[in-house]
Formats: sequence, structure tokens, C-alpha cells
Amino acid sequence: MISIQLWSLRDAIADLGWDAVLDRVAGAGCRHVEPFGLAATLPLIAESLTRHGITTPTAHGDLTGDQLGPTVEAAAAAGVSVIVHPSFAADRWQEDDGIQRIAADLNRAAETVPPGMSVAFHNHDDDLAPAPDGRPGLVALMDHVAPNVGVEFDPHWATVGGVDVLATLAALGPRVLAVHLKDGPHRPGHDDQAVLGEGELDWPAFLTAIAPDVPRVIAADRISGDQLDAALRSLRWLEAHQSQSEN
Repeated sequence: MISIQLWSLRDAIADLGWDAVLDRVAGAGCRHVEPFGLAATLPLIAESLTRHGITTPTAHGDLTGDQLGPTVEAAAAAGVSVIVHPSFAADRWQEDDGIQRIAADLNRAAETVPPGMSVAFHNHDDDLAPAPDGRPGLVALMDHVAPNVGVEFDPHWATVGGVDVLATLAALGPRVLAVHLKDGPHRPGHDDQAVLGEGELDWPAFLTAIAPDVPRVIAADRISGDQLDAALRSLRWLEAHQSQSEN
């Protein structure tokens, strides 16, 4: 299942409006998107989603504090399967009990979601820093979370963080509930982004290592220029790659 992250199209949305952007996405043959700030944005996009026949298998929303309830309620209304907390502050991962407290936030959300819905968070580079046992922090986190909690794994940010992407995917295993796809340089510490197939990351190998039923979300959110064009070029690259792999 291929989806497009709407946060990656935020400038296009500001310029053209939600409906025009979703029309372009649907016209390109993509029937799934990943909304952001779901509790606030769902009322703005629900009618367009229905009209264009677009679904939201994954979505981002705040799963902490007083935003937890509204986010889960919106996710249930939108038919979301994996509700994703966008990120945790970098300094939390470095605190003595930071991983345990992050796990507590995710477990609280996991107790709130309805049956059949999973909880995840989107990794960046900060959460790949070594935990006390030497493993990447997000891998160590999985020891402390409920069965319906996992990660929306981002190989680009894992590369920025300096870890072995394939080894990290193997360590996470079934905890990878979705994956963000963006290309870029294969150099730790460099967070430039590119259209899929136009960077240095080994996406053919990464995609082979990801379970086929895991949603693939096109998510180059820092590309300069025409965001919508970049997302649709990535879509075409991914569709062609999957077609070649199946032949």
C-alpha cells in the first residue's frame, strides 16, 4: 500500500487548497494519504477524502496530554489503522529515564485506542542515539511498550543518525508498522532530502527488507521547489520499482 504524507505537501495545500491537492493525488492514482494534526485537520479534509475515494490508513496526531482523546477520536472517525505521534523532543531520549517515560506515553495511548488500531511514533535521528545498552534508543524502547505499539520507521533519518538501516530494520522486526520514504545523501549528519531514486540511499534493498503489508508513505518534507511534483515523481519511481520487482 502506497500513501503520500500530506505534511510533505503543506506549501501546495496553502497555495492551492486541500481539495485541489487531493484531486491531483487521486488523479495520479494514489488512493491513500497520511494526514497531519489529525484532530484539527480532519474536519477540513473529510469531505474531500470521501469525494475522491481516498483513505487514511496512517495519520499523525498528538498522542500526549489533553490532545490524546481528540486525536484518537478523530483517528477512529477517519478509519485510521496506525495513529502516529510525530516525534519526541531530542532531549527526552538523553534523560536517565527518558526511554521509560516515552514508553509510558505510548502505552497510555495504546490503552486508549479502539481494538484494531495500533500506535506508533515517527523516528528522526535523535532517537537513534545509543541507549545505555548500546542499542539505538528506538530499538531499546520496544522492550517497554505494549504489543500494539511500534514505529513508523524512516530510513532517511536513520541514515542521518549514523546507524545501519538494514540491521535496525531487522532488530525492529514486526514493530515496523509503517515506513516513511524519502531519498537523500548517504552521509550521517546530512539531512538533505531528495525524490526517491534521485539520492544515494539503497531503497531497493530497504524495500526488500520491509514486510510487504507495511504501508509505504512517501514523505520528503524538506524538499525545496514544487512539493507536489516531487511527491508524484517519488510515487512513479516507487510504482515502477514495485512493478519490476514483481515481474
